[in-house]
Amino acid sequence: MQAIVVIIALVFIFWGVGTQMMNRNNSAITINGEDISFQQFQKEYDQAQKRLRDRFNGSIPPGFAEKIGLKRQVINKFVQEALLRQGGTKMGLIVSPAEVQDQIQNMPVFQDNGAFSIKKYKLLLSRNGYSAHGFEDSIRFDDLSQKTLTAIEGFSSIVTDREIQDIYNMEKESVSVLFAKISPDSFSDKVVVNDKDLAAWYETVKDKYKTKPKLQLRYLDFDQDKMAQAYTPTEEQIKNYYDNNIQKFSTPEQRHARHILFKLDANSSPKDIEAQKKKAEEVLKLAKSGKDFAKLAQKYSEGPTAKQGGDLGFFPKGQMVKSFDNAVFSLKQGEISNIVRSPFGFHIIKLEAIKPAVVKPLSEVRDKIVQDLRSSKGQSLAFEKANDCYKGIIGSGSLQAYVKQHPELTVNQTDFFTRESPPEAIKGDKKFLAAAFALKQGELSSLVQTGHGYAILFAEHIKEPRIPKLSEIKDRVTKDYISSKAVELAKKKANDILAKAKAGGNFDQLIKDAGSTLQSSGLLSKVASNPKSTFPPSLLSDIFELSKTSPYPAQIGEVNKNFYVYKFSKRVTPKMTDVSDNERAQYKAALLRLKQQSLVNAWLNHEQKQAVITTSKNLHL
Repeated sequence: MQAIVVIIALVFIFWGVGTQMMNRNNSAITINGEDISFQQFQKEYDQAQKRLRDRFNGSIPPGFAEKIGLKRQVINKFVQEALLRQGGTKMGLIVSPAEVQDQIQNMPVFQDNGAFSIKKYKLLLSRNGYSAHGFEDSIRFDDLSQKTLTAIEGFSSIVTDREIQDIYNMEKESVSVLFAKISPDSFSDKVVVNDKDLAAWYETVKDKYKTKPKLQLRYLDFDQDKMAQAYTPTEEQIKNYYDNNIQKFSTPEQRHARHILFKLDANSSPKDIEAQKKKAEEVLKLAKSGKDFAKLAQKYSEGPTAKQGGDLGFFPKGQMVKSFDNAVFSLKQGEISNIVRSPFGFHIIKLEAIKPAVVKPLSEVRDKIVQDLRSSKGQSLAFEKANDCYKGIIGSGSLQAYVKQHPELTVNQTDFFTRESPPEAIKGDKKFLAAAFALKQGELSSLVQTGHGYAILFAEHIKEPRIPKLSEIKDRVTKDYISSKAVELAKKKANDILAKAKAGGNFDQLIKDAGSTLQSSGLLSKVASNPKSTFPPSLLSDIFELSKTSPYPAQIGEVNKNFYVYKFSKRVTPKMTDVSDNERAQYKAALLRLKQQSLVNAWLNHEQKQAVITTSKNLHL
């Protein structure tokens, strides 16, 4: 009952029911007067969570959604979509009813034998909880956003040869340096330690040696797994669980398809689109005339599965991009689709086979159900037992007194331990450790939910943190002192070499006099690593600032307490004559897309600054 009350309370809090009863405005977000309802927000948030779960094989790490600001990402998506629609309207852009109608009629999912079916259209919308008006509005909104994007991107349509040359140089240019690593290891034997200097140094760093708080505990442990083993669910309970959770034991329908792809991308010109569509139409005629589909795919497909005859294997609904997915799941076995457009280009699809949805029989999953029921019951049994004991301890006045009255209880006793090095039995149990180290000496905890049940803790003794005397840890401090001073000496030597080299000294001789070895980095580029080079990658960007006239960096490099001095050796600048027409086109397309995206981002940022945007406090950001 407590759990149910909490769930109801959370639902009321999240959805803002209390507020909404007094205020009929049910908007999660408002953008310039355009409302986004809680239902819309929740639907989009659920989809974002599903995508995140898929990335983590079905389970999002605790706290990860909050860490990456998933709610804020969903809000930003709604805001940007609304601003695009509103911006398009200001520009005078419209999506006509005829455009919406044409797009819907060409969706394979609403077709029967290649023709639009109004009956199928209404049936599928009804099954998925859409009204025709709502679905058509969503199509119109999406198209208007796309038209706005296209209009904004149209202001950036030129890429110059100079820009292509610059990006090509950035990617392909390579530089080599002569360098030496100055390691503190070479200076350890040069450090002289005396008690006075050691004591003075310790005073400056003694807080680093402060001990961690230590705790000695007595606690009662209520393990839900152990309690679960004593519970045996009835056949009726097993059957009810199976009936109420049938989706857990079901495998969705899967379909085996082949496809022939005619590639396009976001930067394809109308001429390219028309040419690819014409090729697709010609191959479609061959496929529908009875030609071997796999051989046609091997010959004409531009996708990575061409060698396998376009074979995509079996997959469930929702795995492919929307337009492709809709087409596959509207075909009959052996049927060939009409031309399907996706972000990847034009497809011709053949449905090879259908694997029906399968529900595992109760006999096959009975053991798993028993395990689930035991686990659920074990938690409630552990809570009940822990709660009874807690009441008894309070009534008896102390844990010690209660245990005397109940000798059947096992009291766990620990030695002193730190939070970082707990006993094996509680290692990794963050909730247990957080509760334990929140206690004061002589304090009893409330019920603590652990990783395997519940516990009641008593802080018997606490050793507070303290800074030890130098004499107690002299060997450790001496070792650290030598390491610290060796780093200082290595850094000083590296700085001396760089200063003398800049003043006209012979770099090679300076390195030799320091007892180090001069090395060549070999040619290094910004984008491609050189596995043979021992020059630190973290210093890579600095060397591209060097030249024959300015061969030395502004300062030495430091990586993992090792110091690097280096000098410009060679630069190799690529020639555009080495670039093929295909590469040039790729660079041009990438640059154009980058410029268009930058323009869209700038436009959205400007619009967002001018917009009036409110979010409901019930979203709990």
